[in-house]
Amino acid sequence: MAEQRARLVGNRWTLVGAILYLSEWVAIATFHAGNTPTSFLKTDAVVAMYTSHAGGVAAAASWYSLVLLGRILFTVGIRDSLKRSGADTLLADFAVGAMAVSVVLEIAAYALAGAAAQLAHSGGDHSAIVAVDAAGSWLDIMIFAPIGMSILAAAYAQLRSRLFPAWLCWLGVASGIAGCVLGLVVGPAFAAGPGPYQTVQMLSLVTLGFWVWMLATGIILFRRPS
Repeated sequence: MAEQRARLVGNRWTLVGAILYLSEWVAIATFHAGNTPTSFLKTDAVVAMYTSHAGGVAAAASWYSLVLLGRILFTVGIRDSLKRSGADTLLADFAVGAMAVSVVLEIAAYALAGAAAQLAHSGGDHSAIVAVDAAGSWLDIMIFAPIGMSILAAAYAQLRSRLFPAWLCWLGVASGIAGCVLGLVVGPAFAAGPGPYQTVQMLSLVTLGFWVWMLATGIILFRRPS
């Protein structure tokens, strides 16, 4: 008898996680948080930005602390779907851990931005504001490698299971590899100055592929019976 093909079991929380994460655009579009992290602005410009956008930075930091958790829920949903479909979940387990690391780093980065805004609003020392902002900037750019590894691991787990469309799996694999490369080079580029950093930032277009992969995965698992 021919071997029966495994059936993909859905998980609607995967799409919920994707939508929750993409709700970060509410803050980006409406909270007027300014240019955070400030990267290569001069001291006076950094202080002025945080002073004029203190409320928006604080609101955005709080909002991100909620919605960024959607990335973890998304990867947990993939792992659960693979597990209940009878597929191997080792890489999916790793994807959940790596994504959790990225979320913790990003929330911490915005928390430091909120601290810098509070210091600026209360007339704090300029050097302290710049120092806190710089720490937040470095935390923020450290998210790329964990996100890339998470996407790569989850997408390759999808590919190995043979339960998802091949194009979707390869889109995730390509996005994950690009994210890992970005994570490797963004630190040295950031330390080298605005020119190298802006060049490397071109790789951040990988997020477009990530978002498509995330939403498509969520929709597929939402439509499958659970």
